[in-house]
Amino acid sequence: MTVGRELREARTGQKLTIAEVSHATKIQPWVIEALETDRLQELMSPIYVKGFLTTYAKFLRLSPEPLLAQFTWQAEEEPAAPAAPPALPPMAIRIPWPLLRRVGVVALGGGLVVGVVMLNPLRWVPKFSLPTFRMPKLASVAPLPTESKPPLQPVAGPATGRAVQGLELEVTAHRATWIRVRADGKLLAQQRLPRGSQERWTAKKRLELVIAHPSQVALTLNGQSISSSAIAHRGRLVITRQGISPLSDDAL
Repeated sequence: MTVGRELREARTGQKLTIAEVSHATKIQPWVIEALETDRLQELMSPIYVKGFLTTYAKFLRLSPEPLLAQFTWQAEEEPAAPAAPPALPPMAIRIPWPLLRRVGVVALGGGLVVGVVMLNPLRWVPKFSLPTFRMPKLASVAPLPTESKPPLQPVAGPATGRAVQGLELEVTAHRATWIRVRADGKLLAQQRLPRGSQERWTAKKRLELVIAHPSQVALTLNGQSISSSAIAHRGRLVITRQGISPLSDDAL
């Protein structure tokens, strides 16, 4: 009885299908069929055949050693080493004596010229004088006027002229940004404003703002728009009744 037939009879005796064995042992179905037909040693190297056979035999509760002893392995023929190419005879280069003598004379003459030049190199450099140039006088340049920052304007109420009790701030986000608002020392908001959103906060005396992207928002205070130059303090503002000023790092 061959190894494959013994494996097949053990499997059918336990009423197992090839699919069930493959699912339990993780061996591909075509490998199990090749084992049961004694063809796996023709498709794989011996090390893989021994591994699959051992796993399959242990699953069928068979001893793998007698089954491995029955296998006949085909001897792998080692490829013959290629024959070494025949050694070429040494090539002799012959230079005619007249040509060799001419080359020696030219080399000797060149060496003498180089030696003479090296002994006194400045003698062979042509002498020439450079023209003199006079730098033109620079005209006096008046200092440029320094650009002064526009003074902070006081915060006014609406155009109606009536007195406003406190501060009313409205923020419109042209693009998504992050904002933090404090009113009179209390944290009112710390959130992300989506694009197109509008928020409104009020305070009695003081508003503190921290905006991630100040150029992406529009601010309106007590009904009046705040210019972009007034909010360009790295997005950190203090708004009071007296005006708008940058928020110091200590207040964060």
